[in-house]
Amino acid sequence: MRASARALLVVVVGAACIGAVPCDLAGQTPLDLAITCSNAGGADAACEATSVAARALLGHVGVGAGLGSEVPGTASNLGRRLGTTPRVALSIRAGGIRAALPDLDDVTGLGETSFSVPTFHAGLTLGVFDGFRLMPTVGGFLSLDVFGRLTFLFLPDSEGFDGRVSAWSFGARVGVFREGFTIPGVSVSVSRRFVGTVVLTGDVARLALEPSVTSFRATVGKDLFAVEVMAGVGWDDYSADASFAVSDGMQGTVSGNGSINGSRRLYFVSAERAFNLVFLLSVEVGIAHGFYPGDWYDGDFDATKRSLFGSFAFRLAI
Repeated sequence: MRASARALLVVVVGAACIGAVPCDLAGQTPLDLAITCSNAGGADAACEATSVAARALLGHVGVGAGLGSEVPGTASNLGRRLGTTPRVALSIRAGGIRAALPDLDDVTGLGETSFSVPTFHAGLTLGVFDGFRLMPTVGGFLSLDVFGRLTFLFLPDSEGFDGRVSAWSFGARVGVFREGFTIPGVSVSVSRRFVGTVVLTGDVARLALEPSVTSFRATVGKDLFAVEVMAGVGWDDYSADASFAVSDGMQGTVSGNGSINGSRRLYFVSAERAFNLVFLLSVEVGIAHGFYPGDWYDGDFDATKRSLFGSFAFRLAI
């Protein structure tokens, strides 16, 4: 009965995309991708699991490539060092995210698998503008930092991934207030990330994604008893070109391609300790919301499940 209901849903919603060859749809939801897959001849259960896995994997990779704060260590902008000379900050960060997906090794399409994805980040930040002083004790308004980052995500081979994936990020952080004796540091940022091809191979499907992410962050931080405490909120928009090869339910496979997107909120907190004016250590933990599941998928994987992430960073500012 459940298989019949799934098949009927695919036929009704996918009536505009008819034929035995792969087709692309303008829509970018998991249901759209599942319809593309089913109209190419893929088995319903395999198509549904693959499409849901595509969006979940897109979200995990998107968060792993950026984590929480864009610049570890402080919510205040760097500003310039002397005159027009930018202040420079170099950072390295080791982190990870806890991920879960539909299990593409499960022939029923109903199973779930979970795993951890370690990440490594190397970043460069330049303070290019000090901003404006609104009053004697309030400065840094519209100060500007620009930053770039190289990230490596170590996707587990044991889960069917095709090894390490790299990502590039670049963006800008605008100061609202620079931290002072009476006010916290506040800043907002926007960045763009481009991730290498992510390949996941299971017994019933092979999935490849080429993700990109637009990230927004707002942070507030204050020095409390020699420890900087920072909290932030973020919003990530994900998109990817997706290609798939899935079982047709008769000892064969079919292939096709489409697109997938999604967005979600995340929250993070961190504690930083500056040992002098140059060196800083930071520890961050955060949580990212899940996605709207859709009532057409009834596997074990819970799309609304939140993802935990964290990192440890070292920063050198000169």
